Amino acid sequence: MGIFDKMRQGLWLIVLLLGLNGCGSIPTEQTAFTYPALNGVWQFSPLVHDPTDLAPVQSHFDASHWPTITVPGNWYPQGYDLAGRHWYRRAFTLSRLPDSPSELVFEGVDYSARVWLNGHFLGQHSGFFAAFSFEVSTQLQLGQNWLVVEVDSPLEQQEDKDWSLNKRLIKGVLSHHDTRPGGAWSERGQEQNTGGIWGDVRLQPKPPFDVAELQWHSQVNQKQTRASVEFVVAQPMKARGQWQLELISGSDRSAVERYVFPVVTNDAGARLSFSLPWAERRLWWPREMGEAALYELSISYVEDGVRTEVARRQVGFREIYYDGQRGQWFINHQRVFLRGTNYIPTLYLAKANEALLAHDLALMAQANVNIVRVHAMVLPQRFYRMADRLGMMVWQDFPLQWGYVDEPSFTLEAQRQARLLVSQFGHHPSVVTWSGHNEPPWDADWMQYVYSNYQPDQNRALDEQLYLAFKTADPSRPVFAASLTKEHPWLGWYSGSWQDYGKPAKQALITEYGAQALPDLPVWAGVVELTDDLSLPDDWSQWEFHNFQRKETFELAGVSAGKNVAELIDNSQKYQARLIRYAAESLRRQKYQPVGAIFQFMLVEHWPSANWGVLDHRRNPKPGYEALQTAYQPVMPSIMHEQASFAPEQWIELPVYLLNDLHQDYLDARLTLQLYQGEDLVAHQEQRVDLMADTVQQLADFAPESLPAGRYQLRADLYSAQQRLLGYSKFEFEVTP
Repeated sequence: MGIFDKMRQGLWLIVLLLGLNGCGSIPTEQTAFTYPALNGVWQFSPLVHDPTDLAPVQSHFDASHWPTITVPGNWYPQGYDLAGRHWYRRAFTLSRLPDSPSELVFEGVDYSARVWLNGHFLGQHSGFFAAFSFEVSTQLQLGQNWLVVEVDSPLEQQEDKDWSLNKRLIKGVLSHHDTRPGGAWSERGQEQNTGGIWGDVRLQPKPPFDVAELQWHSQVNQKQTRASVEFVVAQPMKARGQWQLELISGSDRSAVERYVFPVVTNDAGARLSFSLPWAERRLWWPREMGEAALYELSISYVEDGVRTEVARRQVGFREIYYDGQRGQWFINHQRVFLRGTNYIPTLYLAKANEALLAHDLALMAQANVNIVRVHAMVLPQRFYRMADRLGMMVWQDFPLQWGYVDEPSFTLEAQRQARLLVSQFGHHPSVVTWSGHNEPPWDADWMQYVYSNYQPDQNRALDEQLYLAFKTADPSRPVFAASLTKEHPWLGWYSGSWQDYGKPAKQALITEYGAQALPDLPVWAGVVELTDDLSLPDDWSQWEFHNFQRKETFELAGVSAGKNVAELIDNSQKYQARLIRYAAESLRRQKYQPVGAIFQFMLVEHWPSANWGVLDHRRNPKPGYEALQTAYQPVMPSIMHEQASFAPEQWIELPVYLLNDLHQDYLDARLTLQLYQGEDLVAHQEQRVDLMADTVQQLADFAPESLPAGRYQLRADLYSAQQRLLGYSKFEFEVTP
């Protein structure tokens, strides 16, 4: 080593020692850029403003007199009972600019938004459920930055007395429904508006390519699977790099399939398509049929050895098929009977957090529900991710509820939002079908009694175009143009009696059935005003605002009001429980003859009310929850009867069915039938049966000899050959003169 090399080495040692002792420093690599958090406290204008007045978008605008609001969050739960256009503003500071292009991302805004950054208009978006973003690389500045958002969540046009037949907002139950505050048909039915920035707002690095309309379609042939991946790239492509697709599995993320595809020169907006080959992979199954196996799909662009991820999705390999002729559903080529519930967790999507959704999904699973219909709304992405992991199938409605304007512009907007729904949510394996419109006017002739200007063909063309939009965007799933009125029998509530569910069904799809029930007294007392003696009200308007349907309860269902509120609560809960059990068991006894799916309405009351939930708004179970849980057991002895009272001389014959929705035979199973009067066993039967997979088996009726007056309970228990309890049932009746 020469003298100059030794001197140079010595100098570096001195510099290093000085740095270690705090007496100097050496150059260090610049730290990675950290984007500021944008969630939290924003300034908010509660005044409805003129859309042409854009003064608040300027950085120098003084909004110090504005109150504050939390983002994410809808405005009504934060004390702002508002509708229409309202300003959001917040500042953030950058001590340096990002090293790479950046984008501003909104998880969700109800209903539309216009966005400015430092006085520059970034763009606008409409539709409450979809995420959207803007590139902001050239708008960011050193020091203070001002982000301004105009959120518009208007009321429908109330000057039209038939406004609810001619809605213009694609909001489903968020703007018009029986379970909204005020109900569907009162003048107060649009209160407690759902507007606001309900999802996360964040700055983040922008991928080099804008990947949109990403589609994942998988096929299954026994254990062999394959998939196709399609997406649109907004920028023009040059044939320099490669696309790399990785399929990552395993909790340790060690199992990786990697596929490389050359970049083909394309114009901007080109649709790219890649195929993953047939291979043996784990399948995604509903939870009672197997493992809900999941993979992560990573899409990257590689150029000159540099890999940049542009998209990541949670996916699964499964194939869904609906035989419309027979009304039967198949997943991975195995037939499955759908035992479902309808679900509206909240009107305010910011409240649909991980804890609430996980709790509700667990309650569904405990009630033996295997599919949930997200009823005329769309939930945040976190719900579908959890459903994926749990193996809970999802029937996804598009948010159209009853009547809308028949205008070309509205049809085009509905098609656009349908494509967004498929693009942003279609990769979830839990989503097994799309349904376009709940009870459209062209299929709801009962509307002629509600609206003076009802037209029998209203929205038919809209729904045809919406159906085509879904089928074109996603050919891998069953699509329904509408959830039809005939699929919502509502026996024992809007027509007929609850015993009518015992008659032969005419529909393969039953997507709504149920009855109302009041919540328990302590809960209801926190919702409406009650007198000290709990007397029934003379004025029912407060109850009706909170969804109680008086005519249906007393006149059509025949629920006894009782002597006071406590008795009415008890009577309504017993009625709901009895109807749910009898309807569910009767329809399940007709499995595939022709019934292939049933959906109770509904799981939970999403606000302080008295409606069709088997859980109240605090998630306390009503007796109807246990009734649903019992009637939805995958394997069960069904002994529910339409009659609960018999005369002493009457010959009693109670039906006995064995229901098996699982793909497993139970040979040499043991069924016990025990009849009790109080604690006394008065009759007992036991038999061995071979219960085959995915079947309904009718056994001889249980016919005890003449019984004296009294109350009785018939208990049925089904055991496997290994003495494991497979299912149970109880039926109470009385013999009375």
